[in-house]
Amino acid sequence: MSQQIILYDLPTRAPRRCWSLNPWKTRMLLNYKRLNYQTVWVEYPDVEALIKPHTSSIAVCPRMLTAYPTQSLPFKCLAANGLWTQERLQSVLSSCTPEPALNIATDPYLAEIKDLANRIAKIVSPDFIPKIANRVLGDESLGYWHRTREEWFGGQKLDKVVVEKGGTQVYQEAGPLVMRVTELLVSNPAGPYFQGRVVSYADFIWASLLHFFENLADDSFEMLIGSKPTCHVALLEACRLWLARNDH
Repeated sequence: MSQQIILYDLPTRAPRRCWSLNPWKTRMLLNYKRLNYQTVWVEYPDVEALIKPHTSSIAVCPRMLTAYPTQSLPFKCLAANGLWTQERLQSVLSSCTPEPALNIATDPYLAEIKDLANRIAKIVSPDFIPKIANRVLGDESLGYWHRTREEWFGGQKLDKVVVEKGGTQVYQEAGPLVMRVTELLVSNPAGPYFQGRVVSYADFIWASLLHFFENLADDSFEMLIGSKPTCHVALLEACRLWLARNDH
């Protein structure tokens, strides 16, 4: 693929790094495919202005743009072809850059892992959403983050949310879902990926989630993976190569 790929991503506070779950999945895909791409950092208040002119040609829920626009990230821009969603880029890369193969369309674990990851993230969000404000975001995005995320919790301040609704209880609630991921990982003894020795996009989804919690730099990661961490750590370590590029 000769055209320049631009990955619009959300930065941490300085020094800027990738941290958000959705862009990480796409970044891993680009790194795996060994494609040349440029990262353009976009702060939360600037996302709507970036996306809105292109909403006629891409599938974006209007509510996402008006209330929580960054749920629509990442988008990719190839020359004059406009903004592309994650799904569109996955489809194009599968046809234009078949090697190294990823076989997204035939991934037997993808639908379930995507569903499990989304459900787990939703359950434990009262714990990690306040931590993102305290440990991840820079000043440019903090006001936006507090305003929109406090709306999610009925106007409750995030410092109060993490005390009253976060902590061990949410990870215990998510435990059965994480156990299902564990079962899928260990079902193929060849490991470390869901398909044994064959890497897949399902691996990128779960590794992105693991890496996100790992980077919170507290006990969130350990609480997430629970009492049977070995297979999760093995998957994360196997994906380090595609997680290495995180700052450009």
